[in-house]
Amino acid sequence: MKRPSDRIVTVSNALTLFRVLVTPPLVWALETDRIQAAMVMIVLAILSDFFDGYLARRAHVITNVGKMLDPIADKFILLGVMIFLIFDPERNFPIFFFLLLAIRDITNSITGTYLMNIRAEIFQSNPSGKLFLSVTALAIILYVLRLTEAGFWVLMVATVLLLISWYIYLRRYYVEYFKTTPVP
Repeated sequence: MKRPSDRIVTVSNALTLFRVLVTPPLVWALETDRIQAAMVMIVLAILSDFFDGYLARRAHVITNVGKMLDPIADKFILLGVMIFLIFDPERNFPIFFFLLLAIRDITNSITGTYLMNIRAEIFQSNPSGKLFLSVTALAIILYVLRLTEAGFWVLMVATVLLLISWYIYLRRYYVEYFKTTPVP
């Protein structure tokens, strides 16, 4: 496998940055009940998430910056929209999901950063994490559209996928840790 590039400015990284930049106008559109505008931004964010990785792999320009920025951009937009949905009484988004996701992400960030410092390697996301993100995006879309009952059941599937992906990440970190640290 080709080593990641240290380049910063790439089309893929620009698409990733777009997700960060679209978050404030997206939350504003939700707050002002401009659902069509919000849906356009959500669809563009989902497409940018798909195409940033696709273009990076296809053009062989996977970068360390992109590997770090992509999950941050995903979380930024997810958390921005989820916080809005939690505080919107019409949508009644379950706070337990937000808290579980926050705990998982904090755990993954701490262990991933620790291993990055030991191994000088940035770990890419795994397919279970991408599947989780896709199902979560669908649940959020349903909540945005005020289809809260359907959104809730899709969110339950996302919760199971969150737990599976969390387990996979922790197992991977555990294996990587013992590759670099001798067992006493």
